Amino acid sequence: PAYQKQRTVSVAGEVLFSGSYALQKKNERLSDLIKNAGGITPEAYIRGGRLIRQRSDEEKRREEDVLRMARRGEGKDSVSVEKLAISETYTIGIDMEKALAHPGSDDDIVLREGDVIYIPEYINTVKISGSVMYPNTVSWQKGAKLKHYINMAGGYGDMAKKRKAYIVYLNGTVARAKKSNSGLIQPGCEIIVPSKKEKQGMKLAEILGMSSATATM
Repeated sequence: PAYQKQRTVSVAGEVLFSGSYALQKKNERLSDLIKNAGGITPEAYIRGGRLIRQRSDEEKRREEDVLRMARRGEGKDSVSVEKLAISETYTIGIDMEKALAHPGSDDDIVLREGDVIYIPEYINTVKISGSVMYPNTVSWQKGAKLKHYINMAGGYGDMAKKRKAYIVYLNGTVARAKKSNSGLIQPGCEIIVPSKKEKQGMKLAEILGMSSATATM
């Protein structure tokens, strides 16, 4: 009655013993796996630890339902179908630093079969991409604000949505980029500046059609 099929998870990167591990209990957590792997190395960047999870059958069915609803949507408020491609895996935003500091807490996520945990090494760079004059990768400076990194990429582009800039972190989380908050920009993150839709002018045939209609009236 108590039989359970063996479930395995993987850990890679800056840990002492990377590889696949069998889950020893039903509610095994992140901190348990790192402990079984011998702990982290001195070169590890804890804040950048990320968790990649495989979609279950229930999650796939839910995604397919969302995709069908998006295809039936009409108008400007409908969801873009191209952004809803169903993949086999997805990234879960975790706080590895809090998980290891407080084992058993809500930050210490319960693992599931097929989970892959990756602990990167320390990366002292910040990537700036999107609608900037020169997409670039520069060194991270403690206390530097958003304006500093945008200037290092040549400034905003003509079609940049300045207030919509956001930051993608190594651990899979995303935050809105704020000019006054320098603590949001961390080593290894990427600053992305989205672009406005290019305005299309009226074609010659449309101008002639409107002119003819006006003259007729």
